[in-house]
Amino acid sequence: MGFDMKRLMTQIFKILGLVLLTSQFALADEVAGHIGLMNGGLIARHADGSFNIMGPKSEVIAGDNLETAKNSYAQVMMNDGTQMTLRPNSNIKIEAYQFKKEAPTEDNAVYRLIKGGFRTLSGLIGKRGNADAYKLRVTTATIGIRGTDFTTRLCANKDCEETETQQESLVTVGRVMLVQGDLNAKDATGKIRKLVVGSAVYEGEVLSTAKDSHAVVAFRDEGRVTLQEETIFHVETFQFSRHQANVPDQENAIFRLLKGGVRVVTGLIGRVNHDNYHFKLTTATIGVRGTGFDAWCNAECATGGANPGATQTEPLKGAGVYVWSGQVALSIQNQSQLVSVGQAAILSRELKPVPVTNIPASVIDNKIPRPDSVKVDTQKEFENETAPGSKPEQKEKSTTPSSKDKGESTKPTTEPGVYVTVHDGQVILAQSDGNRLDVSKGQTGYVNEKIIMKLPVTPSFMSGEKQHDFSEIGSGSANKTTMGPMQSGCVVK
Repeated sequence: MGFDMKRLMTQIFKILGLVLLTSQFALADEVAGHIGLMNGGLIARHADGSFNIMGPKSEVIAGDNLETAKNSYAQVMMNDGTQMTLRPNSNIKIEAYQFKKEAPTEDNAVYRLIKGGFRTLSGLIGKRGNADAYKLRVTTATIGIRGTDFTTRLCANKDCEETETQQESLVTVGRVMLVQGDLNAKDATGKIRKLVVGSAVYEGEVLSTAKDSHAVVAFRDEGRVTLQEETIFHVETFQFSRHQANVPDQENAIFRLLKGGVRVVTGLIGRVNHDNYHFKLTTATIGVRGTGFDAWCNAECATGGANPGATQTEPLKGAGVYVWSGQVALSIQNQSQLVSVGQAAILSRELKPVPVTNIPASVIDNKIPRPDSVKVDTQKEFENETAPGSKPEQKEKSTTPSSKDKGESTKPTTEPGVYVTVHDGQVILAQSDGNRLDVSKGQTGYVNEKIIMKLPVTPSFMSGEKQHDFSEIGSGSANKTTMGPMQSGCVVK
């Protein structure tokens, strides 16, 4: 039998075609990541028109459209370490995704936000190899990422206005002025959100810092608190309004230190009636007369042990207070110990307030910044916030940006378009005509078909307040023993 070259070549082409077809299917089905925490409904629409109902650990494929339902959130964990949390009624498409640890120059990630919004903590793509490898496309704009943590919202019709209206009913009692490390807030439902500089703090929330972290929170009565590392601090009650200056009996603040240490500067609450201000530690109370002090709650005080007291040789292993301005009274039941400037007192193992005879050097020379060392313009920080018991303050009506607005705007906007708030790092907004705008940490950029600019004020619907973000932990995953409000506590008046 003679050699049939034509037949052989036909078979080779058939094999090559089959290999090519198989590789295309393999590429289309390449796993790009998986679903992490989620709450509610999420579906993935594939390129072939089919769809999957997703759940935790479900695989995410390049080319998928991920869509969240009403009142639903979903955390997407990509292979390069990128974390995205989709808010309700959102749709994001993974247009392209390629990541290989051994080939950084071949990295490529292109996402398209079709509807809604999400928060992103970017991974390795864009941080190694090609800095332009990570892109987010939204309508007519492209967002270039330079290793960052940011929130993006696509506002159409009145969806963002509705979110802003809902959030206006929440009362901002404090605002984060400084963060070193990690600071979280947990609400009464068990939801946890990450706080950054500028984040609002609400009545009833439990604030917590991580190891090697500290933060300063300013309150609307001009009081401030520095949370030291591994501290849990409960804002139990806070009622204050400048409109109530003539009715101080309506002012009220109850703080509870559950664990760790704080540095406190008291504000206007209690200016007339000192009993309106309560600072609690396990079973004791610190009563204040307009002052600055440090308080701590460690060992059994922090764990809910039977005896939260400390000893003279180890005063920091328990509950105590040190005063650096004014005077406080450490009280328990009917017993009280006055503490003046440069003095300290502890709740003893006999559950009595007693002075500390030898104050540790770490207490006297505390390296964590005092809260009054952080400059705060209280009126500016809370000028547009609704105060407890008062009518909402009239806000200046936003105007529609004009095509002349470039770079820096003088007024915020709630117009339809794309909003990007940078929590850390930098993003680059780029219009289709080539106009570009750099947006850095703490800034919010706005872009539509004609306008690209920075906003002087971040709209409330972008702040993530009371909303799920990538750092939020589901209520079932939080340690309720260490994070949840506790009913016992010492009180500092």
